Amino acid sequence: MTAWIVQTLIASALLMAIVLMLRAPVTRAFGARAAYALWLLPVLRMVLPPLPGWRMIGVPVFFWQGPERTVGLVDPVTAVRLAHEVVRSEHLRVASHLAPIAPDLPVQMILAPQPAPLASGIGWGGLLLAVWLGGALLWFAWQMIRYRAFLDRAMHSARPLTRECGIDVLLSDQVDGPVAAGIVRRRIFLPADFMQRYTPDERRLALVHEAAHHDRFDLPANLVGLAVLALHWWNPLAHRAYRAFRSDQELACDATVLAGAQAGDRLAYGRAVLKSASARMPGVACALSHKAQLKERIVMMARKPIGASRLVMGGMVAVAAIGGGLLLTASGTAFAQDAHPVEFTGPAPASVEAARVEADHAAKQAEAAGRRAEADGRRAAAVAERVSRSAEADADRMSAEANRHAALAEVEARKAANEAAMAGANAEEIQHTALATARSNLAAQCAAAGTPVDAHADWGALATCGRMREMIRTSLQNARSAIVSSPGLTDAQRAAALANLDRSIADSDRDMHDAENAPTS
Repeated sequence: MTAWIVQTLIASALLMAIVLMLRAPVTRAFGARAAYALWLLPVLRMVLPPLPGWRMIGVPVFFWQGPERTVGLVDPVTAVRLAHEVVRSEHLRVASHLAPIAPDLPVQMILAPQPAPLASGIGWGGLLLAVWLGGALLWFAWQMIRYRAFLDRAMHSARPLTRECGIDVLLSDQVDGPVAAGIVRRRIFLPADFMQRYTPDERRLALVHEAAHHDRFDLPANLVGLAVLALHWWNPLAHRAYRAFRSDQELACDATVLAGAQAGDRLAYGRAVLKSASARMPGVACALSHKAQLKERIVMMARKPIGASRLVMGGMVAVAAIGGGLLLTASGTAFAQDAHPVEFTGPAPASVEAARVEADHAAKQAEAAGRRAEADGRRAAAVAERVSRSAEADADRMSAEANRHAALAEVEARKAANEAAMAGANAEEIQHTALATARSNLAAQCAAAGTPVDAHADWGALATCGRMREMIRTSLQNARSAIVSSPGLTDAQRAAALANLDRSIADSDRDMHDAENAPTS
């Protein structure tokens, strides 16, 4: 069992590294959703049982001796060579079930040196297993505590807004932007100023984004990802992979929301993402926009949409990569059933040395390819930096032009102000005379209609003969009757519209009551 755990951890870590290398080119070629699907590979490898009769292509090895250090998958021939070197110096015990692969090779996997028992009788292997499991449980528990604390804070100040498709939509003071949360009871938390900060199109697209997280089961996926990361709590590569997984998740959700969207919707969605920049959320929750992802997401929105044929091809590539990765790293049942390790003795066969030379040559070729890839990466970074500098220069030119126009507008405004000041005395006298005449005429009209109003009353009272609030209330009542009898509204739309009108009518009645009971001076 311990050997299967070690093999699974090494294989899943290697698959994480492979997905980290593939995610960027897959996103460019087939879209963000295909890259997001690749993260199934290390997750499925964590739960893959030994396959009956399977012959391993790569052997997981942990070799740490002198200047040579090998941690990962190697070919069986290299595994035998490493076993021979270690056994000569440390009498390392190794598993002897390589026979199904090559009968002339005596071993398949190098294990750790046979552990010496502790004073209390517990082996070092058992102690390391306990530390690993204890660290995993503590790390996962801490993540769940953080998530539960976030939910409690958000719900403490939450005000229900609506409930759609089984999702509670709430306003909360504890979030900077829209956040999807809850696995069993699904929720969307919106900032308290959501109705003021966002335009109608931005509000619609932000809600569609968070609802898409629920529909795509991204929150349960985050919980599974945290569980895998807990088992790799000691592995920096796994933490980096989880951050990349969450980034790909947001890009895939963006692609889902913008599928078939027009240019106007893409612009509104980009503004909503920029307005929603927030701090990092607990591991399970999905925020609309994290500050660290803004640049990558805006660049993705600006790209040309992926066509249907490339989407289908991307799905096929993801399925092939997942299946191939699992088969390449799967173990056989002989690995779990072997309970009789034997000590490796004797020199390695001649064919092993030839294979080692060939493997060294392949390693040198791979190293050269890595250097070429690194050079390509540096050139790409230089091109990106030049593009960024050009964009900054354009922005500076636009800013200077805006400043010049602002200065011209200020000069014109001062000129108009001076001209108004020169004619100020005569204009003020004419204005007072005109206003007094208008007030007298309106008061005379109200008196002739049988509703006298003081000529010094406010303009609203003079214009409506004191019946302005009554007219407003009548207009609101008429609008309410029209909504009740309108056949083109759904029940939810009618209820929302009637609720808004009822609040307006209540506010109008309260204002009329306050005005009537206000003390007169």
